[in-house]
Amino acid sequence: MKPIQIRMQYFGPFENQTIDFDDVSDSMFLISGRTGSGKTMIFDAITYALYGTLSTSDRAEGSVRSQFATDDDISSIRLSFEIRGRRYTIERTLSYQKAGRKTPVPPKAVLYDADGEVLEGSINGVKSMILEILQLNADQFRQILILPQGEFKRLLTSSSEQKQEILRTLFRTERFVKFEHKLNELKKEKLKGSEMVETKIAERFNTITGEEHPEVAELLEVEFPTFTKRMETIDKIQAIIEKRKTEVDQALGTNKERLDTLKGLLKQKEENNTRIEEVEKVRTSLASLESDASRIQSLEAEIESYRAVKEMEYKLRTESNAEMHRSRTESELAELKTQSSGIESALEELDKKREALQEKDDFYRRAETWLNRTERFMHNEEMENINETIMSLKARKSEINEENDGISIELETIGENLGSDRWNREQSERMNQERYVIDNEISALEQAISTERELGQYDAEHAALTADIEEIDRQHARIDSERQAKRDALKSLYSAEDGAHIEHLIGHLEVGTPCPVCQQTVQTLPKAHAYLSEADEAAFKAFEADLEALSADRGSKVRRLDVVDALLDDKVRQNMDALNALLETFRRQQLNLKRRIEAEKQRFEARQQLERQQSELNRKLNDNRLEENNIDHALSHAESLLSEFKSQTSYDDYRTFAEMHHKCQRSLEDYKAQVKENEQGHLEYREQKSRLEEKQSYLQKQLDEVTGQLRTLSPEIDTFADRMKSDREQMLTLLERSDIHSMEQTVKEHHSQKALLETRQHALEETLETESLQDTTGEQKEIEQLTAHSETLTNQKARLEAQLEHNSRTEDAIRKLIADYEAALGEIQSLIELVDAVSGRNEQKVSLERYVLTYYLDRILEIANTRLLEMTNHRYELRRSTNRSNRKTGLDIEVFDFYNNRSRHITSLSGGESFQAALTLALAMNEALQQESGGISLDTMLIDEGFGTLDPETLDMAVNTLIELQTSGKMVGIISHVEELKERMENILEVSAVNERSTARFK
Repeated sequence: MKPIQIRMQYFGPFENQTIDFDDVSDSMFLISGRTGSGKTMIFDAITYALYGTLSTSDRAEGSVRSQFATDDDISSIRLSFEIRGRRYTIERTLSYQKAGRKTPVPPKAVLYDADGEVLEGSINGVKSMILEILQLNADQFRQILILPQGEFKRLLTSSSEQKQEILRTLFRTERFVKFEHKLNELKKEKLKGSEMVETKIAERFNTITGEEHPEVAELLEVEFPTFTKRMETIDKIQAIIEKRKTEVDQALGTNKERLDTLKGLLKQKEENNTRIEEVEKVRTSLASLESDASRIQSLEAEIESYRAVKEMEYKLRTESNAEMHRSRTESELAELKTQSSGIESALEELDKKREALQEKDDFYRRAETWLNRTERFMHNEEMENINETIMSLKARKSEINEENDGISIELETIGENLGSDRWNREQSERMNQERYVIDNEISALEQAISTERELGQYDAEHAALTADIEEIDRQHARIDSERQAKRDALKSLYSAEDGAHIEHLIGHLEVGTPCPVCQQTVQTLPKAHAYLSEADEAAFKAFEADLEALSADRGSKVRRLDVVDALLDDKVRQNMDALNALLETFRRQQLNLKRRIEAEKQRFEARQQLERQQSELNRKLNDNRLEENNIDHALSHAESLLSEFKSQTSYDDYRTFAEMHHKCQRSLEDYKAQVKENEQGHLEYREQKSRLEEKQSYLQKQLDEVTGQLRTLSPEIDTFADRMKSDREQMLTLLERSDIHSMEQTVKEHHSQKALLETRQHALEETLETESLQDTTGEQKEIEQLTAHSETLTNQKARLEAQLEHNSRTEDAIRKLIADYEAALGEIQSLIELVDAVSGRNEQKVSLERYVLTYYLDRILEIANTRLLEMTNHRYELRRSTNRSNRKTGLDIEVFDFYNNRSRHITSLSGGESFQAALTLALAMNEALQQESGGISLDTMLIDEGFGTLDPETLDMAVNTLIELQTSGKMVGIISHVEELKERMENILEVSAVNERSTARFK
């Protein structure tokens, strides 16, 4: 990942700053500036744009919003970067608290591609896509690409546990921890499953049935130490139940044979008794039917009469309908004749009105021509006030002429004033240029005074540190002298700590045998020894502690003194009084120039005011002339319109014309309405007359047809009525009866039922064995007893079969559970061994993740030592400590000193040596991570501080190392105050601060 351009708005001390990295994309550059100017804020902006967090994890987002930003100012970062040949742009706005709002303004984030298309527009979506593109999270980015101030040596000096967290984040080894957790969960699950199988086997065995049999109950009371014993018991129980089932089957067979014989005998007797009862019922039913014969005959007679009249139904109903139709048609014809007479009278009246209207037709034609010719003058607002308009236009024209005369006089006066004005544009510009030069001089002097004050503070700090170091040296010499004096006084005594070892060694010495230490022959045994008292031991420990504390304090102050010396070295010092005097001189010049510029400004503003007045008066004069032309045109149009009105209407007054026009228009409209109404009346009455004539013709035709139909039907119906001895009304009433169908059904059912009963009686009488009923009480009682006994035996059999079936299924289930249990035992044992190995419960006390991390750390140290040995003249080499006390150790780093041929604690390195080790370790980690993860593009490294602790030779080696990185295509950025770096660097991003606001530019 390489940054291309970053734009910061109201971010830290930057109000609106854009930095282009295109020219340094494959180079090394230095970020330089005063302390607090905002150099680190550039790294913060890059990190925040990508991840929404800052370059150091201990700072909050709200701390980087500009202090001078108002509630309406939005703090934002826009970063363009390139990775693997593709360009992206990300834009973020900071969250901030706005006055009057209870909740902060939320942050926003948008990610664009190279064409400006939005790839993602939500906070979480941008976060996920950045992780996918960079393949680094924020912690990894801070550890690998940005080495921020305060966290530079974090990996070098951290504990084993802290290194584990750092390396776990970088190399994503949390998957091994998850693997370990999953194995433990699987082991617990398997062990729990094994216990559940044992429980299920016991529960299944407890469901074995058959306790009602004494032999089975006795078997179930025994303890079962093994699965095999339980299976043998189940087989014995099944044999007992099977034997009992065979006995029940035999008893059921004997009982069934006797029951079948009795049921056959009982069935014969019951069937004969049933037939005797049915014969009696049939005889009773036949007697009942015979008593209803007279009613059936009466119904048959009524049905015959109905059928005869039914044959004449069509003719009867046709005659009735024809009579009603003839009467209705004669009535309608009479009504139509009356209506026709009324229509004739109305037509005669309309003819008279038409003749009267035709006499007025010529007058109204002339009136209509006049109305059409003068219509365009009606409802014309311009004509209604034409005289007043002409008078108003003439008055306004006179006013404009007077106003134009006044404006011309004012313009002459302003022209004279402008001609006498002495303002000079070139002179004003020269004064502004002088002011700019003086302002720059004042700014440079203020910066020089500020720098001199800062150097003065360093002078005071240098003196104080020198005094402190001298005092520490005096205290160290005094304490060391006291310690030596006490040691000389007690030199014949041994330390209490060594007492146990001395006594142990003496206890193993024998005269004439070799000493186990020096291998020389022991001649005489040593006498008793004297040891230091507890007070003496405590005094020596106090001396050591005091000396160690003084050494540490002196080392800290010496390192700070080196830093102050480096800051003061080669600095050009200036006299503060001379600087202040020169600053006062320039400020007086600045004040005098401001007054002259203000006077020029007032003259310029007065001239501008006159020019504005002149322009306004010219505009007003032009507007008046334009308005005067418009008035002339409107006046000509109004006079022409008035002349045309008089010639066309023959009226001088518009209102009189309008009243006559309205009156004539209404009269013409009334005449046309009367003509139209007369014509419409003629049309409607003629149509009504035509419809009446058509209807009369149709009704007369229908009347003739009905009369002819009655002449044919009536004689035939009269003959039928005489034969039936009934009139037309009685016959129609008979046809309306609704019970004829039910009467026919009743007669039919009577005859059908009688024939069926007679047939049934004959058939039953032929099958009877005896004429009297037979007794069946004895057979029924014995059958009930045998049935109850059979049910008892059947229930016993079903219960025994259910027990056999249940026990068989239980036995199969237990056998399967036993097989599963035995198969799982081997797998569980292997899993337990694997869990112990992965978790570090082994001889080496190394978990799987810790083993992988030691591999990565060894690779990093191997790469780092290549550069560290060269930078330290082959004195120092980083090594992983092999001392291990528990599973949480094994990642500690120690330094091997080839000059002393021994390992040292990493904190024993000086400030410059620590920086060398941290730098080479960071570069090695960068290289190792890129080798491990081919998809990660690590094309940038940004380093914040640390170079001030290096001597010139070591600084030169460090810079050469970074130049090697740069030549391989990486962008390397450094923040530092070291002046030597400015001389070595071609590209310097200078950060300047004025009044809390900073700017940055390459030079």
